[in-house]
Amino acid sequence: MTSIPILLLRLDGVLQSWGEHSKWNYRDSAVMPTKSGIVGLLGCALGLSRDDKKLIELQNNLQMAVRADRPGIPMVDYHTVSSKRLLNAEGKVRAGGDTILSYRTYLQNAYFTVALTGETETLKRLEEALNKPKWPIYLGRKSCVPSRPVCDGLTTIYSSLEEALKKVSSMEKGEMMLEIDAAEGDNEIERRDVNDGYRIFRNRRVTRKVIIKESVQDVPD
Repeated sequence: MTSIPILLLRLDGVLQSWGEHSKWNYRDSAVMPTKSGIVGLLGCALGLSRDDKKLIELQNNLQMAVRADRPGIPMVDYHTVSSKRLLNAEGKVRAGGDTILSYRTYLQNAYFTVALTGETETLKRLEEALNKPKWPIYLGRKSCVPSRPVCDGLTTIYSSLEEALKKVSSMEKGEMMLEIDAAEGDNEIERRDVNDGYRIFRNRRVTRKVIIKESVQDVPD
């Protein structure tokens, strides 16, 4: 089969958080990285602001797959925010006090492998930016710093994203969840993680399956 260009990312950190259904005072984390979160990470490397239309173009031109090498342990962090003039969504002073209670979910000690494909020149530009990022890179939230360099290089030895994540080496072994952009007719679920503008999201169809890694070095990267 014909090989395709694939950019590999390793997301390894003490804390990660990939919000998918965050509302008001509760900030969740999905069990797998979101596409909008990965595009945001790439945007930081490129130096693109949150409202830059190039982010939407990048999102639409990339296909993504994720492998949960180590899914991590959920943790909920309790925050309080105090101010003499906390404003509501209408810009008015909040009624009922000057303190907001906030709950934020993180994944502890998680490790994901992400595979991206698209135009070769785009992937080369992303690889260069990830190796010399213009802005700091983080894993979902600014407080979530990677434990290792994110970029694992550009390869052309695989024919699909699924093949890459089944074969590329891992620091772990055993059962792992694999999530990939769904092809027509696949068993699929919907994730609300595609950003069509400043905090305007729509659904993305993905397929999930379980794979088994027999060893930590199945195929060299």
